[in-house]
Amino acid sequence: MKHKISKFIIPAAVILITALPGHCAPSVSVKQAAVKFLLAMGGVALSSFIIFAGLTIYNKFFAERKSITFDREDSLSTPENVDDAVRFFIKKNKLR
Repeated sequence: MKHKISKFIIPAAVILITALPGHCAPSVSVKQAAVKFLLAMGGVALSSFIIFAGLTIYNKFFAERKSITFDREDSLSTPENVDDAVRFFIKKNKLR
């Protein structure tokens, strides 16, 4: 019983202590917190845009365009026996 109670009391105490102003974080005004939050979100948006633009440029100029065709023989259906599984493995890994 003692172990079950401590599972709830310790996390609750940690949450209460960290939520109290002045114990774990310096006192910051709401305006300062909002400015820091907006700067962080602006950085996230900027880096997301840079990654998006970089990947778009890469796909447009450097990535090879491959047409994907489905061959019934290359299907990923489950082999029926061990010999079929070995043949499939060799064929897929180009071990011939």
